Amino acid sequence: MANKKELRSTAEKRLREKTEKLGNIPKDVDALIHELQVHQVELEMQNEELRESRKELEELHEKYYDLYNSAPVGYFTLDATSAVTELNSTGAELLGFDKNDLIKTLFRWYITPNYSETFLNYLKQAIQTGAKQVFDVGLIRKNGIIFYAHVEMMPQFNPETTFKMAVVDITQRKKLEDDLKRSNNELQQFAYVASHDLQEPLRTIASFTQLLARRYEGKLDSDADEFIGHIVDASIRMKQQIEDLLEFSRVMTKGSNFEKINLEQTIKQIISSLGVLIKENDAEITYNPLPEIYADSRQIARLFQNIITNSIKFRKPDEPPKIHISVEKDEKTNEYVFSISDNGIGIDPKYQDRIFTIFQRLHTIEEYQGTGIGLAVARKIVERHGGHIWVESELEKGATFYFTLPIPSQ
Repeated sequence: MANKKELRSTAEKRLREKTEKLGNIPKDVDALIHELQVHQVELEMQNEELRESRKELEELHEKYYDLYNSAPVGYFTLDATSAVTELNSTGAELLGFDKNDLIKTLFRWYITPNYSETFLNYLKQAIQTGAKQVFDVGLIRKNGIIFYAHVEMMPQFNPETTFKMAVVDITQRKKLEDDLKRSNNELQQFAYVASHDLQEPLRTIASFTQLLARRYEGKLDSDADEFIGHIVDASIRMKQQIEDLLEFSRVMTKGSNFEKINLEQTIKQIISSLGVLIKENDAEITYNPLPEIYADSRQIARLFQNIITNSIKFRKPDEPPKIHISVEKDEKTNEYVFSISDNGIGIDPKYQDRIFTIFQRLHTIEEYQGTGIGLAVARKIVERHGGHIWVESELEKGATFYFTLPIPSQ
């Protein structure tokens, strides 16, 4: 709105335009009329500005009311007793009622019995602390169907206590979480079966086949000796596959708590434990200064060991393996980006996604030993720690494995 001086100046200008045609009037009366006319013009201008401001406010209110009402989130305002005093259309749709039918009803009526106490506890906590409360509850629709919701509740004291709530339907997410939990339980059960029920008969087959090989070697024809040899080799490979499969399943189900890890010390221990393999292949392993991280120490050691042994295994026949470990900080994502590079045979780009899939092999068992599970385990470990893993490589030009791990908060 214009200030008083500007208002006065504009009003007098308009008034002069109106009074130019007036005749002679006594000076006192003329001054009084002048003041009244100026005041009238000022009021007209103020009213005009007020009308414009009111129109703008109404348009703004309508705009934000539409946004509030059509938002994909249910918004509720509750009083201190949990009675609904205001809500948007999405909130009404979530519960299956008309908006007017929900006004003055208690929100806790729509909470499933098993979550009723949870809701009331968060309500009390919000009043006591004045802080936002975040929780999940089960809600009952008008038709009796139960759904799960994520709730963010903010108390306000102005001066009466009210609660602003944002409610989102998470039924699908909850179902996926339950399915994942059930799958993990089934995986644990499978791991138990694999470690006990499968390994026992396998050990029996391997033991008796090896006994046959020792006792009857040369006493049967050459085909029989060859067949027995195949059975022994197959049972050994099967045993290794079962053990690797167990390790793969335990990444997500049998992990340890995260703790501070000195990665340089971890790498030194890995180099020591792989001493024989490193010496046999004349391998050279170097690394830049490495940070401390919070992680599952056993799994992180397995992650580095699996990638290092993979690099040694897929070496060039005429060139000793050279492996280098380095790390960079990604400030944008708040992650460490680790790289493990080698000078091995490389990986064809069209197969690079496959190598992190369980039991995927790019070479025959005769060319390179192994079950094809080491890099799948590495991927699982990285994912459990909130990172991702990939490889960049070309045939005969070595490979560089990259993976990210979160930078621990100070």
